[in-house]
Amino acid sequence: MQDGKKNAPESLTEQSAGEQPAKSTERPEASEGAGAEGPKAPKESEAQEAGTQSAEPAVKPDEQQSDQEAANHEKSDGASKDEPTAEKAESDGAEKATAAKKPLKQSAEPVKKETADKAKPEGKAEKQGAKENKEDTGDKGNVLAEPARFEKLRAAVLNLGWKKWTAIAVVAAVLLGAGLFLAFGTSHTIERSDRDAGENIYMVVKPGTTASEISDRLMQLGVIDSRLRFWWLMKLQGDAGKFKTGTYAFTPHMDEQAVLDKLVAGDTTVVKFTIPEGFGIKEIAKRLADEGLVDEQEFLAEAKDFAPYDYMKKRPNVRYAAEGYLFPDTYVIHSDVSAEGIMKMMAEDFDTRLTPALRQQAAAKGLSIHDLITLASLVEKEARYDEDRPIIAQVFFKRLQMGMPLQSDTTLQYLMAGPKEDVSIEDTKIDSPYNTYQHEGLPPGPIASPGMKSILAVLNPANTDYLYFVADRQGHNHYSQTYDEHLAIVEQVR
Repeated sequence: MQDGKKNAPESLTEQSAGEQPAKSTERPEASEGAGAEGPKAPKESEAQEAGTQSAEPAVKPDEQQSDQEAANHEKSDGASKDEPTAEKAESDGAEKATAAKKPLKQSAEPVKKETADKAKPEGKAEKQGAKENKEDTGDKGNVLAEPARFEKLRAAVLNLGWKKWTAIAVVAAVLLGAGLFLAFGTSHTIERSDRDAGENIYMVVKPGTTASEISDRLMQLGVIDSRLRFWWLMKLQGDAGKFKTGTYAFTPHMDEQAVLDKLVAGDTTVVKFTIPEGFGIKEIAKRLADEGLVDEQEFLAEAKDFAPYDYMKKRPNVRYAAEGYLFPDTYVIHSDVSAEGIMKMMAEDFDTRLTPALRQQAAAKGLSIHDLITLASLVEKEARYDEDRPIIAQVFFKRLQMGMPLQSDTTLQYLMAGPKEDVSIEDTKIDSPYNTYQHEGLPPGPIASPGMKSILAVLNPANTDYLYFVADRQGHNHYSQTYDEHLAIVEQVR
């Protein structure tokens, strides 16, 4: 051992003084890695020379231990003693530098030298795999986004209080009911009066008329079959406030959309209506109301005191001043479709038809215009056929001359709510000035609107001695001069 010390070179002798061997300049990166854990392993020649100097160690104990561990790794890996890999040194240095911070799992199998060159490609492969894993994770995140949204929606639904649920249920019920009415509506329709189904049904839209009022009126007239379906159609299409004022002509059971289109387009028409002979004020009001031209009650209220001419002046016990003076005819209206406007037009027609010659003829018989029309209205209601009118007029004149009650069933019918085929003994006891069984002379006023044939029949009565008449079931009248003959005929025809 002394020989080995004597023969040791100076450099090693200086090392024994505690100086570290010089760092290699060939691999600066390896030297940097060893700076934390000790010098790298010496070459084989230097190890042999250092082996003879056992008296003084070449390195510090901790550094020697590190060198020994490095040597063991080199032997087990089969790596070259001359050139330890730079990656090995960096790995060892990194392990000790981070050991105090975070433990890392070491590979049980050290990397062999011959595979060192493959480390970088494998690293790239690992990075590529990590990138793919990251993309897979991202894809899974997108897939999981939908359940997350569902959970949020579920949580929001669960957070709704009972009041909000109640409100939602009410709204849903209303919408469902509205949909059912819109789809199916109602089959109930209001019956109209005895008119030809092919006739036009008129309706007047005035300024300020609401959509609900129009729906009700169309239903009442029989133009539409479902008021609610039409009302919802207006609302859904936003047409409720787009109706044009004027008079419209419809037909029964029209399609709701066609009716709505007509009202929005302002497809108005010229009004044409017909009032038959023998219609009273109530029947005229109903006919006009059925055709959509007037309100029935409004018309009747207007007729009570409507008297544009002196001979129409209302007299005591007269129900309607306009009764008998609204001439039965066919009318065409271009404007002013109202209760007063219609009555004025019909009264003007009557006044025009009652020519000065006819007025003079009535005066020659001692008849005022009021008496003429009152008597003509009785003839109109009693006679169904033209040949009967002059004979019936003559019977009434003869009874008036004799002071005998006229005993006309038509005056009793005027007091009743509706027509009656045969009046009874009890009906003849009705207490009213219009009851010609109880009161002599003419009733207070006309009971209907007579046509020109009945007016002319009163002005030109037949020349007979008949005092009684009775109509059979076909409307033909049978006459007699005595009461006994009359009773016998009644038994035959009734």
